Amino acid sequence: MLCRKKLSPVRRKLRKYTAVFLSLLILLDVYVELAVKHQLRDVIIRDMQTLSEQAVTMAVDDYLSEHADIGNRMCDITYDNGSVAAISTNAAYVNAAKTFITAQAQEAIDALSHTQGVSVRLGTFTGLVFLSNFGPDISFSVDSTQTVSCEFQSSFESAGINQTIHHITITVYVDLLIYGPIRIKETVSTESAFEIAQTVIVGAVPSYSGVVSY
Repeated sequence: MLCRKKLSPVRRKLRKYTAVFLSLLILLDVYVELAVKHQLRDVIIRDMQTLSEQAVTMAVDDYLSEHADIGNRMCDITYDNGSVAAISTNAAYVNAAKTFITAQAQEAIDALSHTQGVSVRLGTFTGLVFLSNFGPDISFSVDSTQTVSCEFQSSFESAGINQTIHHITITVYVDLLIYGPIRIKETVSTESAFEIAQTVIVGAVPSYSGVVSY
């Protein structure tokens, strides 16, 4: 008849501590998946939205600094007896501006996401509001793929007696597919609008061909 060997007190304690350790490890994993992942996802979405808007602003500022006369180049003005007779869109210049701004925005997003990343206060992971701003910053790297597009628009506004203001605005759309830590995968979309030119027209509103919208 076989007899089962009785474990020594030391081994029994070791097994007990191992079981407790594994249980805590499982609970920690569940907490990370449920609580930490949720908190981190919210922070990543918020920071990447801010980063995207910052990158777009940098791209538009860079373009305007190199093209101060954008209003005159983007629209061709026809005069008749000293008065503005018609305004038409310079499609080639609009497309060149669109290409420059989208490319610059994409480069800026790549650069900022790799240099800045995302920082989260340690207290944020507790899920408690009063602890969200406590503790050291924990940095995470975030990868993303982005699609940037822009649309130019033209509008007229009355500016008093016999005067009209011609506005040219640009709206930049960014769609980000974010890959973060703890298997986070999210899509973030931003929309940023800028007025890039104004022209005061004296006289009646002229005819306008070619709506500046691409």
